[in-house]
Amino acid sequence: MNKETTILDDDFKYKMDGSCWKFVPPYSEGIWNLEPGENILKHSLLLLYVQLTLIFILTSIIHFLLRQFQLPRLVSETLAGFILGPSVMGYFLPNVSNALFPPQSEKIFYSLTIFGYIFFMFLIGVKMDLSLITKLGKREWCISLSLMFNLLLVGMICQTISQILEPQEYLDDWIDLFTATTMLTSFPVVACFLMHLKIINSELGHFALSTALLCDLQSVILVNSYNYMDIITNASIRVGIKAMALSLSLIVFVTIVLRRLMFWIIRRTPEGKPVKSSYTIFIVCLVIVVAVVGETVGIQYFYGPFIFGLTVPTGPPLASTLVEKLDTIVTGLFLPLMATFCGLKSNLRDLSKGLSYPLVFGMTIGLFFKLIAVYLPAVWFNTHSTDAAALSLILTVKGIVELGTFGTNFNKQVRNTGEFTVAVVLILILASIIPIIVRKLHDFSNTYPGYQQRNILHGASNDDLRILVCTHRQDDALAGIRLLEISHPMKESPLSVYGLYLEPLTGGSTPLLINHQLGQKYSKSGAHRQPIIHVFRYFKAEHPKFVQVQVFSAISPPKVMHEDICWLAFDKSISLIILPCHRKWNAKGELISDSQVLRNLNSKVLHKAPSSVGILIDRSRIHGPSSIFVAPFVYRLAVLYMGGEDDMEALAYARRMARSSRVHLTVIHFTLSKESGYARWTNTIDDEFLNGLKKNDEILGNLNIIYKEEAVKDGSDTAMIIRSMEAKYDLVLVGRRRRSDSPFTLGLSEWCDLPELGPIGDLFASSDITASISILVIQQQIIRDEQNEALGDQSLKFSK
Repeated sequence: MNKETTILDDDFKYKMDGSCWKFVPPYSEGIWNLEPGENILKHSLLLLYVQLTLIFILTSIIHFLLRQFQLPRLVSETLAGFILGPSVMGYFLPNVSNALFPPQSEKIFYSLTIFGYIFFMFLIGVKMDLSLITKLGKREWCISLSLMFNLLLVGMICQTISQILEPQEYLDDWIDLFTATTMLTSFPVVACFLMHLKIINSELGHFALSTALLCDLQSVILVNSYNYMDIITNASIRVGIKAMALSLSLIVFVTIVLRRLMFWIIRRTPEGKPVKSSYTIFIVCLVIVVAVVGETVGIQYFYGPFIFGLTVPTGPPLASTLVEKLDTIVTGLFLPLMATFCGLKSNLRDLSKGLSYPLVFGMTIGLFFKLIAVYLPAVWFNTHSTDAAALSLILTVKGIVELGTFGTNFNKQVRNTGEFTVAVVLILILASIIPIIVRKLHDFSNTYPGYQQRNILHGASNDDLRILVCTHRQDDALAGIRLLEISHPMKESPLSVYGLYLEPLTGGSTPLLINHQLGQKYSKSGAHRQPIIHVFRYFKAEHPKFVQVQVFSAISPPKVMHEDICWLAFDKSISLIILPCHRKWNAKGELISDSQVLRNLNSKVLHKAPSSVGILIDRSRIHGPSSIFVAPFVYRLAVLYMGGEDDMEALAYARRMARSSRVHLTVIHFTLSKESGYARWTNTIDDEFLNGLKKNDEILGNLNIIYKEEAVKDGSDTAMIIRSMEAKYDLVLVGRRRRSDSPFTLGLSEWCDLPELGPIGDLFASSDITASISILVIQQQIIRDEQNEALGDQSLKFSK
């Protein structure tokens, strides 16, 4: 018998009928009650406490020392495993190593890591939003298919070279594992990496996340198909089909029965309230049951919880509660144990014995082919070369999922510490180097602006126009809906409206983004939101065929409220964000509110928005939702056109409105008079744009659009024209950005108190205007493109 684990003892405390095993309780009576000769570290629970304490102290020290390099915590956790394992402590202090990490404690340690990995994969499924797949374009599909093709190609090349150089059966298994792990992309690793770099909400982050999601789902299908083919080949067709049928049965049960159960829990949870603890405990038990059943029927233990996590509806209340309750213990305790466990099982001294050439070749060619397989399709789809390089590195990064894969297979296959150590070192190198290179390649100053054009001007005229209407109170919602009513949704010009009620976070509450379409129970604490929700639903009821409406509530601190606006606009592919002006007027035209908090919010959105932005200055007299739809026979619109991309965007939106015969649009084109001292506008871009629209309207016979010119010499003439037209129109659209030396606003820019509205918008928001009129100040989407920036600068140049 092994004396360490099976000790025959005559002590009556350990006597059990029919057994000669010495029972050592997992807990200790304490250091003051030790019996003679008793080793306190023989108690498994106490030994585990000592191991966890040592691991987390050492990890924290290493992470503190490496903080200036801004490396992921995974690096520190793996290095701690190297130090505590045979690489350092096991070599220099073997007795201490055997006492602190004896072989019999490995099973407990490994069981904890497996338990944590189960819940990690469940949480990854919960955090995944499969609706991203419906938004994927050709570039994501092209990159994912390119990676799949290269995986098969590299696998065949490596197997052929292995058979020629070192034909060993166990090595073939490691080469297959290395090739698949190197070439495949893990969604959770990419998501954690993007969150570490704080670019998950950027255009590049969204691109990488969407591609990783598609690649990960493809890899799940590919790996399980390979496993079933292996069963059919090595066992029989009958066994393989039986395993497939049982696995599919489990998947169907999870996706149909358990998903309906999740929606039932949501319906029983009041809006804005957390899910009951009893429901959370029940779901945790279900995760363990699904993992056990999955392992029994033939799929790996973590795939069942992963699929179960996918069935949980994203967002609050259920998904957010599960993440809040489980994420801390999983990412703070169990996952560090997985990384440290892999470091403990590695021995860096085995690397000095020489590496297998097929293994080294497989790693090298796999990484090279993967970088090329991502970079070339990304550049083909007009991604900037530096961002394409950053994307290829992001999709190549390795992390906890790959460590879990190697750790699981290390215990299942013929153990060879050398190959396993190579795998862990490779993951450690990639996790250390890639963040540094990506920071050098990617511009972190712009989070949301990207390459996709999300504006009205560049959208197809018959496309669904997506508008996000932000509100702070009911009159904001009424003003926004009145603007949408003038937009006149129809079959040729449908609208998708997203209403966002912005509620400041009070007390110690948790920030929330509530989707009011989930069918949750009515909450008394959310009664103040109902009037705003009813305004949007009233608009939907008035236009049931050509309008889609979704309403959200964002409850967050005012300082970060712009992040909710920008993220929702980014996630829903919004073309125009409507923000209420920070100033409010009464029925007499007197200023009654001037909020600095809302002004700062609008400025932040203008700076970071992923789409065009319109600030709505509402000076109209609206009395309840019904007054909006008791419309005048004709809406009178005007666009003040002075040139530039913002004015083009304003004119593009106005022309969509003018498709309705009830909308009469006047385009006022400002030109420079001879007395101005300036030559005629030297840039032809704006003239060509306007002339093209005129000819198009003449051909189509748009009689409700009128073009007129106003010659001015400076800003004072512009101000006089604006004051003379204030009572003639219901809505005026104007661009926001002007050059400080523009003759049209000369004299106005110097006295502009509200730069976020531009010089023209500032004039409309001043006390000089008292008429009942609405003004929409528009800023076109800022696109990260040097050529567009150059064109934008040229279009605003004048010459003496």
